[in-house]
Parts: sequence; C-alpha cells; structure tokens
Amino acid sequence: MSQIMWISIILMAVYFQLGSGAGTILGSGVSQSEQNAIVNIHNNFRQQIASGSVPGQPKGINLRRFSYDSKLAEEAQKISNTMVFQHVAVKDSRFYVGQNLYLTSSTAAGGPSDWNAAITGWFSEYKSYKYDKCCAGFEKTGHYTQVVWADTRYVGCGYTYYYEAGTQYPYKKFYTCNYGPGGNIAG
Repeated sequence: MSQIMWISIILMAVYFQLGSGAGTILGSGVSQSEQNAIVNIHNNFRQQIASGSVPGQPKGINLRRFSYDSKLAEEAQKISNTMVFQHVAVKDSRFYVGQNLYLTSSTAAGGPSDWNAAITGWFSEYKSYKYDKCCAGFEKTGHYTQVVWADTRYVGCGYTYYYEAGTQYPYKKFYTCNYGPGGNIAG
C-alpha cells in the first residue's frame, strides 16, 4: 500500500477519534489509600445517619459498615474508563448492584482525585430527601439513599482522569461507585 494511502487512513482515524468526543485517559485507578478513604467517608456519613445527627432525617437502624469489594471496583473502573457519563447495569451473582456517578470538568489540568467531594456531593442530597414521601423526587436523592441504604455492605469504585478535546471544560474526572447489595428498591 502506498505511503499516501497509509497517511490518509491514519488521518481519518484521528479525525474520527477527535470528532466522536472520545477522550484521552491521563490517569485512572483507585489506590489503596483512596480505597480506605472511600470506605471511611461512606462509613462516617452512615454513622451520622445511625446516630440521628443529620437534620431532617430519621435515625438509621441497622446500617452496616461498608467494606471495599474488588469485584465491584473492577466493574466500576471499566465504566469510568469508557468516559461516558451514564449508568451501566452491573451483573453480579451475589446481589443486585447499585451505582453512583460523579463528574467534574475544568479548563485547567491537574489536581488529584477528590473522593471526599464526590461522596459528599451524593450525601448532600439528604437536604431534598423526605423520608415519609418514599420515592418522590428520587432523581434528586437517589445517590444519597444509595449511600445510606441499610442493607448495603460493600462498595467498590473506579476513577478516570481524562482530556476531551473540543469541549469548553476539557479536563474531566469521572468517579463511579458500585454498591452491593444495591439500594433504592421499594419494599
């Protein structure tokens, strides 16, 4: 094949890569210290619910402490690496899997992951949650209810930092956490 043909193929591939909105991964994964922080942040919020110290929320009963789960984390990392901000059903033979997503965007590069901001963002939905209204406004409070779901005992998370050319805020941090057994089930 001629050199011009190869150059044309490469240029077309680059064009379609950039034109599709696909990003370039700059970093990904969750370190052991981040795994510990994820569990601790979740458990601290769950303890606040259990003690009845969250304004407007009833005292929680039988909230289990979270443990980190590598299988849930592996699936969460796959989702974050897609760089597509949408929920993905995760199959697990052990239980139904719940999921929370969080995305930040910036014009500037840099900075470490901020799991505290992600998990606090999910938990802060408590301000809109009305316990006696069950499922009303779920789209505004589903992250919160997953964080504090009493029967959930495992969490596993993924993180991807990437650059998406052609967007106003091209530097993005995509956080995914999977939960088992998942919450937000009526009953």
